[in-house]
Amino acid sequence: MKKFGLLGGIGPESTVEYYLQIIKKAKEITGTNPDFLIKSIDTNVVLAYAAEKKYKDLITFLKQKINVLEEAKVDFSAMASNTPHVVYDELIKEVSVPMISIVEETCKKTKDNNLKKVGLFGTMSTMTSGFYQKKGEKYGIEIITPSQDQMEYIHDKYMKELLFRNIKQTTKKKLINIVDDLCEKYDIEGLILGGTEIPLILNQDDFEHIKIMDTTEIHVEAIVNMMLNI
Repeated sequence: MKKFGLLGGIGPESTVEYYLQIIKKAKEITGTNPDFLIKSIDTNVVLAYAAEKKYKDLITFLKQKINVLEEAKVDFSAMASNTPHVVYDELIKEVSVPMISIVEETCKKTKDNNLKKVGLFGTMSTMTSGFYQKKGEKYGIEIITPSQDQMEYIHDKYMKELLFRNIKQTTKKKLINIVDDLCEKYDIEGLILGGTEIPLILNQDDFEHIKIMDTTEIHVEAIVNMMLNI
């Protein structure tokens, strides 16, 4: 089994989900609990650098944390969040350990599901910085974001509720309404939950006519497959 290191804490609640899902999936395959490392970092620092577009500072910050995993001799690593992937292409040039991109894996899975037009939810940075759209183009996928007001609502609820696992039915209903609006205006075939806390409030059971791409689940699958050399 390859030695894996996870950069977590970017979203504490989603890091818990990563931990549980990695253990569960690996145990289903091997019958034993996997051995891996988690380096927790400060959510606020990452979100602030991303929001303020201080990308050099973000790269430096992430590099320092990944260096801890490198010193622990991990074979590969991953970041348990979508937002810091705004600097992923530059970051991987600055570190020696291979990394699995949540964006790349999500776009691969979206293509595998024959989806050509999908919506995107996430932090404001994730929705507006263009890194998902750029990667989507590589796979022939058109990625559509909500209106400015809708994105502001999603971001606000993300920061004030989802990061703290505060799940409100009123928020859930509004998010579903935004998805319905995207379906009506753009005829989307799917929705990328481009924030690893969003699956805490939305899942496939909430939608009949579109495919939900759970980035946490997709990322975990890719991580476990690499851990087990599948």
